[in-house]
Amino acid sequence: MMKKIVIIILIPFLILNCEENPFSSKSSIPHRTIKGFVQLQGVDLYPNGNHSNVFVWMKELGITANSGADGSFELELPAASTPTGGGIADGDYLIYFYMSNYQISSIKVTFAGGEILNDDRVIKINGELRKIIDLNRMVQIHTTIEPNIIPSSFVEDIKVTVKGTPDRNDIFFFLKGIEAARQPTVYSGLLIKNIASGELIYSFNPDTAGTIKRFIEKPYREFLINFKVVDDSLRPTLPAGTYEAVPYVIIESNDVPPDQLIEALSEGYSEFSENYFNYPLYRTGGKFTVTE
Repeated sequence: MMKKIVIIILIPFLILNCEENPFSSKSSIPHRTIKGFVQLQGVDLYPNGNHSNVFVWMKELGITANSGADGSFELELPAASTPTGGGIADGDYLIYFYMSNYQISSIKVTFAGGEILNDDRVIKINGELRKIIDLNRMVQIHTTIEPNIIPSSFVEDIKVTVKGTPDRNDIFFFLKGIEAARQPTVYSGLLIKNIASGELIYSFNPDTAGTIKRFIEKPYREFLINFKVVDDSLRPTLPAGTYEAVPYVIIESNDVPPDQLIEALSEGYSEFSENYFNYPLYRTGGKFTVTE
């Protein structure tokens, strides 16, 4: 009779403590991840180069991550709720690697019994990728500021040149600007980021500006944006500090990512706002300093 009473008490205890694995010597089921490195073509190796902000998306599970400056990433898998199930159905799963001005890449991993199956070419059983994921560049984007050291009382135009150098023949930019008949296009769509805080400090885009699509032909194409660091009353718009001018550019090419991947990106990434900073786009240049 005593044995029956003990069994009745223990079964609820096991159910309530689902994080514990009674079939293992460990007190809990280990935290599980898929991790590895991505590398952007044409960018120096870390620490001389920055491989951050590559968007990593596991399609079937809807899990996302972003790479760090060294290219490292880590996808956090669902917690294992039972010794065998792991909360992940058996089968193949796709992981995508996305940077908008680079060719999208993907790998396939297989799960069985809630665990990763070893693949001699792709992934170890512990979730570590066996090779670095290399992303091939489609177009290089570089921003030049003239002058790049600016007194806060400077009243002349600051010239921002956006240079697109394509590696392919199917690249289009969506930019902001004003078009008028028989008049040159006036480009705008400039976001000024404080480098120290990463916050949006100032934006330049007239109310009459719209979205303009431009083909980026070889060898390169340039777009000029003019802005000032004083307002109409000649008062400074930017305090002394170091900034990055971030031109609004959305990339289009024949290398179309899955719709679900775009939906998984941060909400509002294509808006002309601080949300645009979440758009995965590798660019260089754009730094300038405002002095007293």
